[in-house]
Amino acid sequence: MLHISPGMRLALVSLIAIGTIAGLFSAYKRFHVEAGNRRVEIALEWQEVSLLAQTAHRPVEEVLAEFKKSHATTLVLFEDTLNSLEQSGYLHPNRPEMKSSIANCIVDVPDREMFERIYAAFKLRGLKPYLTGSSDSNSPSMDNKPQTPPRTAFHTVSSSPDSSEKLFYVNADYSTLRNVGIGLSPEALMSAKNAGYRIAGRIGNSSGINEAATFDLLKALYDQGVSTVIFTGDEVLGYRGLEKQVASLLKPNLETGQNPFPGMAYGEVEFGKQKGDEKLSVALNGDYIRVHSIQSAEMSQLNEEEAVDRFVRAARERNIRFCYVRLFTLVGNDPVADNAKFIGKISNRMAFGSQKVGGTIGFGAAKRFEDPGVSKIVFALIGLGTGAGFLWALLSVSPVPTKASIALLVASCLCCAGLAFLGETGRKLTAFFAGVIFPAIACLVTYPPNPTPKGSFVLHPEPDKSTFSCLMAALTSLIVASLITGIGIIQVIGLLSSRPFMVHAEQFLGPKAQHVLPLFIVALVAMVGGLRASEENWSRWRDRCQTNFRKVLDEPARFGMLLLGIVSIAALALIVARTGNDAGVGVSATELKIRNILDRQLPVRPRTKEFLIGHPAYILALAWWWKGRKRLAIPTFIVGSLGQVSLLNTFCHIHTPMLVSLWRDSIGLVFGAIFGSIIFLALEKVLPPVRVEGRG
Repeated sequence: MLHISPGMRLALVSLIAIGTIAGLFSAYKRFHVEAGNRRVEIALEWQEVSLLAQTAHRPVEEVLAEFKKSHATTLVLFEDTLNSLEQSGYLHPNRPEMKSSIANCIVDVPDREMFERIYAAFKLRGLKPYLTGSSDSNSPSMDNKPQTPPRTAFHTVSSSPDSSEKLFYVNADYSTLRNVGIGLSPEALMSAKNAGYRIAGRIGNSSGINEAATFDLLKALYDQGVSTVIFTGDEVLGYRGLEKQVASLLKPNLETGQNPFPGMAYGEVEFGKQKGDEKLSVALNGDYIRVHSIQSAEMSQLNEEEAVDRFVRAARERNIRFCYVRLFTLVGNDPVADNAKFIGKISNRMAFGSQKVGGTIGFGAAKRFEDPGVSKIVFALIGLGTGAGFLWALLSVSPVPTKASIALLVASCLCCAGLAFLGETGRKLTAFFAGVIFPAIACLVTYPPNPTPKGSFVLHPEPDKSTFSCLMAALTSLIVASLITGIGIIQVIGLLSSRPFMVHAEQFLGPKAQHVLPLFIVALVAMVGGLRASEENWSRWRDRCQTNFRKVLDEPARFGMLLLGIVSIAALALIVARTGNDAGVGVSATELKIRNILDRQLPVRPRTKEFLIGHPAYILALAWWWKGRKRLAIPTFIVGSLGQVSLLNTFCHIHTPMLVSLWRDSIGLVFGAIFGSIIFLALEKVLPPVRVEGRG
C-alpha cells in the first residue's frame, strides 16, 4: 500500500482485517467438522471373498474372520441378475421340450423360492409379469395378459405334493432381461451378518423404474440391513428424471427432520463418472459418503505398494471415508494370509502418524460429514475483505483519483459481500476473485522496484550488492509475498467452508483461470514498465504505459527471444492443462515414481510446480535484480509468480483437510527456498561478474 493515501490505507486494512477474521472463524468451524470425522470403513467384495475361500479350500466364515483382524468391516454385495443365476445353475433357458406355442423363450427355474424371487423383482422394476396358475391378488389382471405367444416365460414346479406347475410371462426378450437385478443374495446376506460385517448393496438402474419402484427398491435394501448403497453400471438409480426423488429417500426430510431409511447412505464413487451422479450429489447437498475404489482392470497393473498408496492418500488427503478394496491376488501358497497382510498395510498406513498430517485414522462405520454451519453474515464479512483486496491490487498498479477510489471501494465491497451472502454460486465467484486478487497483490508488492522505494514491505540488500545480502532480500520478499497470499487463502477457505465443497459435490470455480490471470497481470505490469511511481498522476502513468507497450510491440523479433517465448507458452499451457479437478494431461511414469518417493519420505508431498519451479524462480528473480542482472530478473519473476498462485490453489481443494494443505504449502515453501538459494549461489559461481553501475 505504498502509494495509497493514509485514509484509504486505513479503510483497506480495516476491511481486509474484518474479512480475514471472519475467514478464520469459518475455517475453524470447518476444521472442527474435519477433526470430528476420522473414521474409515474398509469394504471387501463378497464375490472375491467367496472365490478366495473356494480357492484356498477354507470356509468363508474363517476367511472373513481373518480379514476382520486387518480392520475390514464391510462386505459389498452385488444384486443377482438372471445372467449370474444362469451361470450358477439356478436357471435353464430354452428347455427343448417346451415348444414356442407357450413362449418364444422358456426359462426353467427349478427352485420355487427363486421363481418367486424373480417374479417379485420383475414387479418391483415395472416389467409387469403375468402369473398363471395362481390366485395371487397382486398378479396383473387378465387385461394385462401378454399377447400370444409372449416373448419370455418363466416356469417352475411346485414343491407341494401335487407338484403343480407355475408360469409367469414377461413381454420382453430374454436377452434384454439377462442384466435385470433381482436383489441381493440371501446366502451372501446371511454370511455377512453371521460374520459381523456391515453390508453395502450394489444395485443398478432400470428402464422401467418409477418413483414408487425407487422407494420399494431402497426399502428392500434397508430391510436387508444395507448401510451403504452404491449403484452399478454407468447410471445411478433414477437416471433420468428421478435423481431428486432418489435423493429425498437418502437424506433427512428438511421439514420433518426424519429420514425414510435412517442409517442408509449413498456411496458416491470417486472418479466414477456415472450418469446422473452429479444431479444426485447436488440434490443430496453433500449428505453422502465418498467411496474410493480401484477397478479390477487397473488393479491388475499395480503392485501392492502402489495400491496401498492409493487408498492411504484417498483417506488422508481427500476426506474419503469408504475404501472399497479389491483383493490383490488369488494365487500363492497362502492367498488368504497375503490379502490379510495387504489389507493390514492399508489400515496401518492410514493410522500411522499424527492427526496433523492426516494420520491417526480409526476404523468402523463411515460417517457422513456434517455441515460447518457458517452463517451468511460471516460469508458477507469475508466478501468485504475480497472487495477491499480488489482496490488494493488496482491502486498498486495504477493511480486512481481519491473520489473514484472511494466509489470503487464501496462498489467492490458491496458486490463481493452481496455475492457471498446470496448463496453458493455467489460464494464461488467471490472465492474466485480472492484466488486471483491476492496472489497478484503478493507479486505486485514484491515486484522488483526501480528505483528501490523507502518504506516498502521487503528487505533490500546493502549497497555493496553482496551475494548474501541479495539472497537474504529475496528470501524475505518470498516470506512477505506468502503472507499476503495467505490472506487470500483464509478468505477462500472461509467462503467455501460448507459440506458440498468438503465432499467434492461442489468445486472451486475456474482453477485454470485462477492460475493464468495473476501471471497475466504480472506480465502486463512488466510490459508497461513496472509499477506506478509515487509522483505519477493518471496522465503520466497512462502515457508511460502506452509508450512502453508500443516499444514491446515494435521490438524486432529475435530468434532467441522467439524460441524462448514459444517454450514459455508451451510450458504454461502444460501447467494449466495439468491443473484442476479433471486434468487434461496425465503424469509421466518418472514423475509418478518421484511422487511416490516423496509421499513415503515426507509427511505430505509438496506440489512440483511450487518447490521445483515457482519458488526457486522467485528467489532467482529478486536476487538477480538486486545483484544487477535485471535482464534475467523480470522474465524469471513472471515464472516465479506461479509459486504464489499455486500456494493459494492448494487450498482451493476443499475436499483435502486443511492441515494437510498447510503442510503441503509449508514443505513446498521450505524446499523451494532451499533449491532457489542453491541454484542462485551455484550460478553466481559460473556467471560473468556484474558490470559496475549505479544502484537500482
